[in-house]
Amino acid sequence: MKGTSWLIIAILLAGLGVGGFYFYQQTTDLRSNVLDLRQKLDRVETFVKSEEEIRKMTQLPADANLPKVITSLNSTNARLSAIDDSLKKEASRLDGDIKKQAESIDRLNKETIAMTQKNTFDTLMAVIRGHILKIKLELSNKNVGVVKNELDLVNELLTKASAIAKPEQKKAIGEIQAALQKAKTEADTNLAAASSRVDLLWYDVVKIQK
Repeated sequence: MKGTSWLIIAILLAGLGVGGFYFYQQTTDLRSNVLDLRQKLDRVETFVKSEEEIRKMTQLPADANLPKVITSLNSTNARLSAIDDSLKKEASRLDGDIKKQAESIDRLNKETIAMTQKNTFDTLMAVIRGHILKIKLELSNKNVGVVKNELDLVNELLTKASAIAKPEQKKAIGEIQAALQKAKTEADTNLAAASSRVDLLWYDVVKIQK
């Protein structure tokens, strides 16, 4: 059983590795967009600094010429208005970009999980087919004890596969597991019948992945 546990862990790690590589590839553009957001934030900070400088410019002396003061104030208000408009537009763009990034990350997470599960499922099915071939060989050699142990192992692997399978695949796996139990019983009394049932199980396992 220890060997089986290590086998299952290796299968899961293989699936996660492929899924992680896929996620890295798909997030290349995402990282570029995040950098672009950082640059936009820098421009906003520049706007804020400009506003502070303009406020300093408005600190005119008390004896300043009134027309000049009015002209200066009008100019300052115009510049502040322009900066305010720019900030609003920039904030709106940033808000839209952040929402898009959140949606992209959510979509990529779902795609990565789905790909990891599929890779793990396909690997489990391949391992199961290998064990079924071994069962057929042991049946021909009439090694009933080995046959039963292998059938139990296949049943355990099918349970693992069922946990990440699609609804229609879960149903098919349940039917295969029921057939496994019949083959295990037949191994004690009718090796020919058990062998025929195992042959059918091979094709049933193959059909699950189609």
